[in-house]
This record gives sequence, structure tokens and C-alpha cells, in this order.
Amino acid sequence: MAASSPTPSSPPPPPPPLLPPPVPQSQSLLLALASWPDPDPRTSSLSSLIPRIQSERGPFKNVTEESLLEEIAAAERQQHDDLLDASKDDDQVPPPPEDPPNPREALGIKRQELMKLVEQAQFEAMYALDFVSLLLSGVRPAHAEASLSRHLKENVPSGTLGSEPTRKKDLSSSAKADSEAITKGWRSEALIQSAGSLQAASSRLVQESEREETFWEDVLDVKKEGWAICRIPREPQYLGVRFGFSEAGADEKYRGLGVLRKGTDGAITMHDLGNSNANRNAVRVRILRDDRVVGTSKPFTDDSQTSGITGMIQTARNYAYQHELFLELAREARTLANLGFRNTDEAITFELGSKSSVVIDMMNTADLSSETSESTLDDLAQGLSMALHLLLSHAHRQNLKRRQLPPPILTNRTPLTPPLFLLRPIASHLRHQSDTDEFIASTQKLITYAQAADLKSRITLARCHNCFSKDFEKVESAVDSLGGFLETKSTIVFPGSWKIIVLVQTVLGPSIFGTRFVVQTSHDGGCATLMGNNMFNSQAEVQRYLQWSLERSVINHIQLKGDRWTQIAMSNEMTQAGEQSQYKRLRVEVDERCLYIRWTVGGGQDEYYQWTGDNGKKPLDSLVKSI
Repeated sequence: MAASSPTPSSPPPPPPPLLPPPVPQSQSLLLALASWPDPDPRTSSLSSLIPRIQSERGPFKNVTEESLLEEIAAAERQQHDDLLDASKDDDQVPPPPEDPPNPREALGIKRQELMKLVEQAQFEAMYALDFVSLLLSGVRPAHAEASLSRHLKENVPSGTLGSEPTRKKDLSSSAKADSEAITKGWRSEALIQSAGSLQAASSRLVQESEREETFWEDVLDVKKEGWAICRIPREPQYLGVRFGFSEAGADEKYRGLGVLRKGTDGAITMHDLGNSNANRNAVRVRILRDDRVVGTSKPFTDDSQTSGITGMIQTARNYAYQHELFLELAREARTLANLGFRNTDEAITFELGSKSSVVIDMMNTADLSSETSESTLDDLAQGLSMALHLLLSHAHRQNLKRRQLPPPILTNRTPLTPPLFLLRPIASHLRHQSDTDEFIASTQKLITYAQAADLKSRITLARCHNCFSKDFEKVESAVDSLGGFLETKSTIVFPGSWKIIVLVQTVLGPSIFGTRFVVQTSHDGGCATLMGNNMFNSQAEVQRYLQWSLERSVINHIQLKGDRWTQIAMSNEMTQAGEQSQYKRLRVEVDERCLYIRWTVGGGQDEYYQWTGDNGKKPLDSLVKSI
């Protein structure tokens, strides 16, 4: 017992190792959880090999096949010698003992390697799950999409991966030959179809190229004509053309803008955003007399079908101009209701006289071209239509000039935009013409009565002498005169050296709002030589004044003859003194129908004589002498 127990001086036994002893390589199980790393393409690329060879071997001219074979043989011999020396050393000298590794460090390294392998396995499992889920999404989308990853859902649509079961059949030699023939046939047919598709694509590409060339040539033509090419706010994929008027009102914001689209042959077709092709209306001016149309204006020529894209743009511009013109006319007519303008049944009406009127409305150009009137006043209606168009263009020019001026002072009140002066100048000229003609016709009757009595009387006329008395250097000056003050001067000469100047003045604005007659009368009879100016606002008043003047002029004529006739207190009566039986009294009267003289001798029965303008009547001087 004593001999078997350890002695106190013997060393203690070594502690057991923390790690088990290494298993021999022949008995270890190697598991590769990581994929085999791919070779680095940069190390095997020519761009990296060539610099390495040049640095090791020098220029390529020094490297030959024989030298390389010798180097390979020398390397093999050197490797064989090294192996022999190593085997001898292993037999003679034991290898030096290696220091045991630190167990804690080794455990940490193994743990990190294991975590990497687990993460790699997790990634592979997720990839497999995504593959299977995407494959099943074509069959059962609802169940498959629940297991798809978010990245795959965002980048790959469901149902894009499919599968079909295949069964390999053992085919005989004849079946294999048939299968190969069928395969070649399908492949040949597929190649033929591919060739046909490529040819069709090529021809379609040629057609598209020709269409594009035609389209852009038309766009360049539109640009060369001076039209503004722009983008469409609501359709940015198309080009547009602006053909409207920059000085148009706010109601024309989207009018005057067209979309340029490519037709089937590549030519440009334009779609007007403001006017549809079916709504092609133009302003029509008609003159009515006794509820009958006696004059109609003609529309402009529609060139949209004959003059290409530029004709289409010009026609669309004309239609936009027509629409703006009618809107401005209707707006102005509402402010002129006190002057007899009416907006009824989508038409603007104003009176020319007691039986004549002018009607302005919108009508389709096709209906306008086929309409005929019953009289010869088409020229007047066409002139009125042209004047309205000129006045609107003139208003655009004036708006442009106002925009070029410095802006007004800023205020809290929004400035009101007054309506354009389009109807006012036209109505002023028409009313002035009508009133002047009526005045001349009534005055001419009085002159005819006087001439029938063999009395000298005449009238001279200067129409609108304040408008066209000077030479116009610019068209704008002539258009400005249309909206100005109108005045016609007529000079009337009555018997007895009476001279009457009548100024027919018309303006549809302050302070007249219509037509007035300014009369200047002068004579060299027994009364004052200048009787001042008289103003009348109606035809009846001025005609009654002219009748009074003709009566006084005949009285003055008889008095100047020196037949002892004396005027009674500036009236239209005269007396001739004498015995009671020879007392004579004479009275001159003028009305709308005739000039007549009434007289009495010695207080007897009245006698009278009248002149109605017919020839062959007794002269007044002979009649007065015979009384």
C-alpha cells in the first residue's frame, strides 16, 4: 500500500484539456456550410496579367517557348528534391512542439464562423422561400403573397414565374427521328416568323420615320409662317399653336389655342380648344325694313379644307375673332339700352328710323353663304360688318398701346374695364345719316314750294365735314374719326336775302346722346342782321323753325319790292294803307304741304292762293301786284 501511494515529492497530475484532442483527418467529418468562393475576375483578366508578366519577365520578346519549358522542368526537379529532403528530415528530426492555442480565443473564432454559416443558411432559406412563393403566386396568389418578402413584392409582379410538369418518355429510334424533324420544323417556322416580324417592324419603322418627318416639316412650316409654337397646359405630350389675340378679353383665355396632332399620314391636324369643328359661326349683319330683310352681309371664306395647316390656323383665328366680336358687341349693347339697343333672341337690334332696323347675330357660315336677301342693300350690310371688324382690330391696337404705358397708381379698388366702342360709332354714323337725310328731304320740300312761286331758294350740303376735311397719314387716324363727333353743315338760302346755316350734330355720348340741330340765321331786312344760334333736338322743331323762316323771308321779299306793303310787328302779316274800301291785308303761311298766301281787300271775304311744288303756277310777285 505504501509503495503504491505517491510520494510527497512527486509533481501533481496535469489538468484535463479544455478542448477534446483533435480527431485524425481520416476520421473527421467535414461539412461545407458556405458556398465555394468565386475566383476574383480581376486577378485573371488580361489587364492585370500583362502588367504582372512585364514586371516579372520583362518585355515579351525575351520570353520564348523553350525558356518556359526549361523553367517548368527546373521547377519540377526542384520540387522533387524538396520532397526528398523533407522526408529525410521527418525521419531523423522530430518536429518541434507547437504552443497550444488559447482556448477562449479559439472558441470566439469558431463562434463567429458558426454565426456566419447560420446567417448564410438563413439567407439561402429565405431565397428558397421567395422562389417557392413566387412560383405558387401564379396558382394561389392570396396564399403565396403572404410569404413573399417586401423587396420581391415591390420589384417583381405576382404570377411572373410558372412551371409545368414534364415526363421523359423513352422514345424509339423512329419516334426520336420524328421528334427531331418536328423540332427542326418548329424552329424553322419560328425563325421564319421572327424574320417576318423583323421585316414588318422595319417597314413600320420606315413608315413612322416618314410620318415623323412629315409632321416636323409641317411644324417648321407653321413656325416659318410666324405662328407661336407652345406647350399645351392640360396636354403636355402635344405641341400647340397660339393663334388668338393677346389683347382679347378675359373671356377669351382658352380661346385662340390649338393642339397640333399627327394624322394617319403624318400631316398635322389641329384641334381648336375654343371652337369645335361643328360650331363655326360668324357675325351676320342684316338690315330690316318693314320686317323684311333687305340686306345681308357675307361671311369670310373658310380655307380650313383647302390651304393646309396654315389655312386651318387662319380659319380658326377668324372664328375666334368672330366669337370675340359678338361677345364685345353684346356687352356694349347692354350699356346702350337707353339709346334703343336691345339684346333679344341671341341678337342685337337697334333702330335706324321709324321703319328700318339693324340686326346683328351669329350664324353658321354654311347657312350664311346660301342666304339671299330681297333688295340691294347688301353693300350697306357688308360695309357695316367690315366697319365692326376694323373697330375691334383698332380696339386691340389701343389696348396694346395702353399696356405699354406706365401702370396706374395701385388702389384697393379694382378698376372696371369699360366696354369697347364698337356699336357706338356705327350707330352714330347710321343715325346721323338717317337724321340728315330726313332733314334734307323736309327742307327740300320747302325749297320746292318757294321755287314754285318763282322765288330764289336753294340748299348746299357738306356731309361730315369735320371728319374728312384733312388728309389721313395713317389708317388709325381714319378709324379714330369714326368714333368722333359727327357734323354735317347745310346752307339754306331763302327769298329776301335770308341765309340759314344748319349744323346737324350727332354723338351717342355726353352731352347730346343723339342728334341736335344748331341753326344760325341772318338776313339784311328791316330786323336785326344776326339772330343768334338756336338749338333744336328734334326734326319737328327744326322744320317748324324753317317754316317760320320761310314765312318771314317771303314777307321780307315782298317788303323789299317796295309795293307799299308794311309788316305788322315782326309777324307773318302785311298791310297796305289806303281808303277804307281799299284797305288790304295779306298773310303768308307755310306748312308741310304747301306755301300759300291769304288776303282780303276792304274787309271783304278772304281769298288765298297756294303753291305745292308743281310747275306752271302763278309767280308770287305777279300775284301780289294783282291784289
